[in-house]
Amino acid sequence: MSRNQMSSPENEDFFDPLPDSLLLLIFNKLCDSRSLAQCLLVSKRFSSLVFQADNVFLSIPTPKPKSASSHRNRASRNLLRTLVHKFIAKPLQFFPCVAAPKSPGNSGCISYYSPNEVLKHFKNVKSLHIKVPFQCEKIGLECSNSLLKWQAEFSGELKNCVVLSATSIQECNKNHCCINHVEEGGGGGTVGQILNDDELKLRIVTTISCLIAASARHLLLKQILAEHHMLENVTISDVNKQGRLCVGKDQIVEMRNAMKSLAVSESSSSIERTPVPDLSMKLWYVPVLELPATGYLMKGATLVVIKPVNGVTRKGSNQSDSFDFDGDKSEKMAFVEAARMMVKMKKSYAMTMNSF
Repeated sequence: MSRNQMSSPENEDFFDPLPDSLLLLIFNKLCDSRSLAQCLLVSKRFSSLVFQADNVFLSIPTPKPKSASSHRNRASRNLLRTLVHKFIAKPLQFFPCVAAPKSPGNSGCISYYSPNEVLKHFKNVKSLHIKVPFQCEKIGLECSNSLLKWQAEFSGELKNCVVLSATSIQECNKNHCCINHVEEGGGGGTVGQILNDDELKLRIVTTISCLIAASARHLLLKQILAEHHMLENVTISDVNKQGRLCVGKDQIVEMRNAMKSLAVSESSSSIERTPVPDLSMKLWYVPVLELPATGYLMKGATLVVIKPVNGVTRKGSNQSDSFDFDGDKSEKMAFVEAARMMVKMKKSYAMTMNSF
């Protein structure tokens, strides 16, 4: 019997016949940075191919608390209170103007471990998804509040931000649901009731907190773009699936151009936090909202759509088509349905906010 016939199938390398292109396809499907790191130990061939993957997912750990962490947390909460007092200087009524003095401030209350150390070997990465820890206590949000979703779009600066929250959401019992129809043309919806000053201020506090979180992620994105020049799309979400920042190829090009312009200027660094521009905000509130398509009933539903005052609306763009919140499939569908219904309603609150 020949040696080849005596060889054991257990010693056969089934990966060896696979072409590099197929292995790279597998690595791109795997995408998780921890799993890819484990693949480095499999063989020299794997080790030489893993870092050629162009699709990577990275989960950033929560920063370890330091001795002065409690003081910093109190300071960050005080910063939020200061912002709120400046933004909400007087009782708000229908179509109020919320003004705050322009302040460069610091880079924000939230900080993350830089992912560049982990990503530095992935020179070909084009698609990147980063999941950051949920540092709710630093921006004044309730950690257990899963009934809050926000999404933000940036390029050189904030393009838009949408915040949707509710006090409760439950599966709809068709025999006991409160009917709340909205006509397709937008003519049938109403707010249901007027928010009092305290209720409105609370919702503005939540909105400002979401803007702070979005701004912190934009700063993190700028740090990543400075080191990774082949990126075409980036998503930054959090472990609680509350907020998501997404940028595509065109937005990344705009960000790089803005960063180059700042780098030429001697007055500021291209990696500093980009100030949030003057904003216009539109708020809808519905005490009880039935979601017939997904079969849910949402109570205390509040939708806030935020755009720069001088922002340019793209031709043919439809706000109701741009909602894409994070979360499980059924959860996403329910929140998207709620946002699409509410944005068509006639009665709303309109506000403006100065740059910060």
